[in-house]
Amino acid sequence: MLYNQNLNSAQEQMSAALWKRALAFEIDILLLILTCITTLSAGLLAVWIGLQVAGYDAPSYDLISTLLLPFLLLSPVVFLAYFIGFASYRGQTPGKMIMRIRIVSRTGGTVTLSMIIVRTLGYFISGLFFGMGFLMALVTRCRQSLHDFLADTYVVDV
Repeated sequence: MLYNQNLNSAQEQMSAALWKRALAFEIDILLLILTCITTLSAGLLAVWIGLQVAGYDAPSYDLISTLLLPFLLLSPVVFLAYFIGFASYRGQTPGKMIMRIRIVSRTGGTVTLSMIIVRTLGYFISGLFFGMGFLMALVTRCRQSLHDFLADTYVVDV
């Protein structure tokens, strides 16, 4: 029991500030949005050039909406790949690297791939009900959000 109290006390002291976590997440979302906009713009430009070369005047809205559907369906996959891929490498996404914070296991060790997958899928659950899962970090002792509880992880200063 004493070991567990000492561990919780150490986790409280090392836990990253909420503003750092929020800013890291916003940086990651901004990078994802920029990537998606760039990819979408390049794809639409390629279609427009292809239609011009083929002799069509302008792409129809039906064609554009048909081309956007696969892009929209792939967006969640890109989100998952980004967060799982980066966080599984040293427990940091680019946003967390910039903010100098890291995801660690309950014992303070390296996170496993399964923890990262559960944590990343937990983002969707944390976002339900007006983001209440994220706001849990305001009232928990070690600043854990719902996705941290689900994956048994913490976010700490590097």
